Amino acid sequence: MSRKTTIRDIAGFCPEDAIWKMMYDISGLLIQDEDDYVLTPDSIVIDGQMFIVEDNHDSVSEFMAPEHKVGHKPNAQEQVWTLGAIAYYVATGHIVFGGYGGRYQKEHSSIALPILPKGLLNLTSVLHQCLCYTPEERINLKKLNDLSQAGLLNCEQIHRQELVLKEEEIKENKKQCGEKWPEKMIKL
Repeated sequence: MSRKTTIRDIAGFCPEDAIWKMMYDISGLLIQDEDDYVLTPDSIVIDGQMFIVEDNHDSVSEFMAPEHKVGHKPNAQEQVWTLGAIAYYVATGHIVFGGYGGRYQKEHSSIALPILPKGLLNLTSVLHQCLCYTPEERINLKKLNDLSQAGLLNCEQIHRQELVLKEEEIKENKKQCGEKWPEKMIKL
């Protein structure tokens, strides 16, 4: 039996659309099913084209919200913070707040929220809404799901535009080659 790929396996190597997809799938799962999910980089696995939660491992303190009390089931707002911390980990390969996560934010509540590299402005904005120190200021799971879906659709639209441009570029290259070579050598 082969081991499934977890978030830990792909952290730091994901394109933006994969991060949006992970947040969309997991926030949707949390909205639909209020099971005792403990989100960690090891419990979120890739199952075909979906991200799911398996094997509810023990919590990992770096991925727990600053207000989380050990031994208690994370509430919805804590799950939002955790999902934001995991998304940051997937995007960068690093644990948020210099590797200390929620406990560091608890000790330094006025610390600046992280900014993602590579110019991922929309994703950074959503992560800031997830990683707010005060639970009441965080977005809820439904809003996170909506924003993740919009981010995913935007990435898909950009990919389609890139494909169209690439196809036009290929046609133009063929046309230019056709002008230089006999027509029977190049099919337009």
